[in-house]
Amino acid sequence: LGEGERFSAYHGNGKPAIAVAIQRAPGGAVATAINEAEAKLPELKARYPGLEIAIADTQGELIETSNNNMMEALRDAIIFTSIVILFFLGNWRAVTTALISIPLVFLITLAVLWLTGWEMNTIVLTAVILALGMLVDDAVVVLENIERHLGELHEDIATAIRHGTEEVLFPVFVGTIATVVVIAPLMFVGDFTEQMFKHLVFPLIIAVLVSYFVAITFIPRLSFFWYRNGLPEKTRFERFLERLYQRTLGPGAAMYMRGLDWSFAGGSLRRWLLVLPAYGLLVASFVFIMPLVGRDALPPMDSGIIKAHVRFSANEPVAVAEARLAAFEQALTRDKRLKRVSLVFGSEPGVISQGSGQLPAEATFTLAYVNRFERSEDTWSIEADLRKRLAALPGITAADVYGYGITPISTIKATVDIRLYSEDWRRLPEAAAKVREALAKVPGLTSVSTVWDADAQETVLALDEERLRSLGLTPEMVVAQLPLKGGAVASLSKLSTVSAIPVRSYFSDAYRAEPATLMLLPIQTPNGQSVSLSELGTLARAQAVSTLTRDRMQYSLDILAWREKAPSSVLSAQAEAAARAVLPPGVTLEEKGDNGQGTESSKAMMAGMMLGMLLLFAVLVPAYGSFTLAGIAMIVLPLSGIGAVWGLLLFDKAMALPAILGIILLFSIIVKNSILMVDFIHTRERDGAKPLEAARDSIRLRYRPILMTAFGTIAGLLPVALEHAVGLERLSPLADTAIGGLLIGTVLSLFYLPMFYVWVKGKDSK
Repeated sequence: LGEGERFSAYHGNGKPAIAVAIQRAPGGAVATAINEAEAKLPELKARYPGLEIAIADTQGELIETSNNNMMEALRDAIIFTSIVILFFLGNWRAVTTALISIPLVFLITLAVLWLTGWEMNTIVLTAVILALGMLVDDAVVVLENIERHLGELHEDIATAIRHGTEEVLFPVFVGTIATVVVIAPLMFVGDFTEQMFKHLVFPLIIAVLVSYFVAITFIPRLSFFWYRNGLPEKTRFERFLERLYQRTLGPGAAMYMRGLDWSFAGGSLRRWLLVLPAYGLLVASFVFIMPLVGRDALPPMDSGIIKAHVRFSANEPVAVAEARLAAFEQALTRDKRLKRVSLVFGSEPGVISQGSGQLPAEATFTLAYVNRFERSEDTWSIEADLRKRLAALPGITAADVYGYGITPISTIKATVDIRLYSEDWRRLPEAAAKVREALAKVPGLTSVSTVWDADAQETVLALDEERLRSLGLTPEMVVAQLPLKGGAVASLSKLSTVSAIPVRSYFSDAYRAEPATLMLLPIQTPNGQSVSLSELGTLARAQAVSTLTRDRMQYSLDILAWREKAPSSVLSAQAEAAARAVLPPGVTLEEKGDNGQGTESSKAMMAGMMLGMLLLFAVLVPAYGSFTLAGIAMIVLPLSGIGAVWGLLLFDKAMALPAILGIILLFSIIVKNSILMVDFIHTRERDGAKPLEAARDSIRLRYRPILMTAFGTIAGLLPVALEHAVGLERLSPLADTAIGGLLIGTVLSLFYLPMFYVWVKGKDSK
């Protein structure tokens, strides 16, 4: 017996090795599986001292780095939010209350998540950061109202705490429920979107509910401690902060009130002149700015892990691919930025292996670099260098270099995937070559390759059937005597009624190098004679394909292209147009890349947002006691979309799925502030004030806390927007839309909500 044909190989950290791939159990935690596997290594090394056992590929460091970065981002968010609170309220007690309530809410939220089986990850920590502004708002609203009852109404401590809490109990509760119903539908939109964002939405809902509970229970008790000796005098520093606020943002409240007075000093034309430009800007932003922004499923991420897929001629064995990549592989191991190198050649037929169906002359590198905070080059610069070096290798037919996790889901092969269809497979390689050349000219695309081509060469042995019959031979008897190493073989009959499946077989190396040598082989006949194979047939060289794919009952061929940072919607449209321009007759195409998934997921999220808006309306109607007032609150919400779109443009991000989630969260924050403002207007009306007077008072009273909530949330989101953690590139569009939307939405809603309210109610009505 000789050695079998080698279809695969594995190298770990530059050395030939045997790979053991470890997967987590279904439903298990990735970090737990990695930690438990690594804990077994010392035991294995002690048991097998003659073996070198090392980790060549792991997600553990990426997960650990990302989580550590997120804890630092959470710390920064708390600091930034505290600074905002101190500036707006000029009150150390409010800041201390926030610093106490935030960890308390955080720990209770984590406890609930642990009890319900959720694991800690980047998305969960992002949810806590997103909730910071809302968490602080609940606590500070209660504390501020208690202070108002102590300072302005001169109530004793017990009465002030009871009345101050009761007064805001209902609007804070309605605001909390409104937040929940707006975002909860995203947990049930199905498919990829649900699987991704439920890990953010559920912790966010828990944090918001816990925040409400802490605000109405813990904060009143804490207030009793703060004010047990009465309302203290402000310190010199607090008085300085108060003067700073009054000289900067404070005059804005009077400006809003003057604007409200002016809008009702004349006829309705004045109000229309104020309304139409705002909604005109909203329409213009989506019509003209959105195309500049582009769309994505998920934005690209610098994870520090790079994939490189290399392909040589389909006729080459594994050993040739190993030899041609040896120098490149060794050069990688000398790169100080590189921590691990995993290299897989080929794959084993019928065996689950890391090669995922690769041919023997195909290889895939997984390169783990230090994280982006520890190197000067970004991953796209490294990819470009690797691509250039691989392209210079002899005999290479394709070299695709791209970031790990570049597509939102693993079933998508590449950013752009042009799939060609034809009834005749022979048309596809030529068409693919034209499309590949066209895609190479599309700006923003990097590697372009085909999943299969017709570059393979095969030798066809045509046997003389008459000669075989004269010697008493059959094709099967001849084939059985050939020195094959690839297993079973099927001969092909010329009779249409006889069908057979061709099976690729492999000769030994000597015959593979020079197929004509086969013709010298002796073939034994049934009568004991020996004849050479050359007497029984002829050899011919033919072009062949190493792989054939089918889809929708037709032959198919995918042309894959990867990107750096350009939006997938732009690249997809340009690539598809370029491909159609060179498409020959008899071949059709479809685009199967990121853009299709992004479009479908966006539709699902929009459906979830619409359901959330309906549920929000259902909450606001009983809260306001009016369909009209609930409608007014809903009409104001879209204005924040102006800032969301411009925020994406400013931060140079596409309208990705996280950006849509950011808009939904933005709506929940704006509507929560609206509820508190409308509740105060109602309270003033019940005290006998006219709508215009009540609206003016609501601006005066709620202006500062609404701005504080907006800027506090923005401060908390800054670490996400600035991508202070590995992996936050994927979620940063959420912060970008929320920051831009809060800035614009808060500024506009502070004016338009009271104006719409008075417009509907009548400025002098009772």
